Amino acid sequence: MGTARLLRVAAAAGVVAVSLSLAAAVSAAVPPTKAKCPSASVVGATLGIHLSKLTSKTTTNAKVCSYKTSLNVLAMTIQFQKETAASFAAGENAVAKSLRTTVKGLGKAAWGSKYGGFLAVFLGSESIRITAPGASLARLEKLARKLI
Repeated sequence: MGTARLLRVAAAAGVVAVSLSLAAAVSAAVPPTKAKCPSASVVGATLGIHLSKLTSKTTTNAKVCSYKTSLNVLAMTIQFQKETAASFAAGENAVAKSLRTTVKGLGKAAWGSKYGGFLAVFLGSESIRITAPGASLARLEKLARKLI
């Protein structure tokens, strides 16, 4: 992996860490959704990543679907959680404008990392957050459209 790609993956990982920690803090009192995790084969084919094992965990604030990647280095996750417009906007605004971009025509609001690897979609009363280091924003949008 080249230096530029490693820097993009590191930037995307930073975007994800800030967004997920803020989202968990803001919506910790909200119960998880009843969403079903999409299969590893559907997610992998959409993202162009070989995925194998799917595991899921429901916490007090979200359902997290985790997928084992062939690299087994960075986790690929889809998180479904109850959310408000204010908490979604706070998560977006916690990330530097130079690292994020607004995604038009997806849910009520959506944003992702300019470098790929992360996409958040607000649907009105819940959000979907996709973390897939190395995946382009276009592929993440395609997956999000399948989930909504």
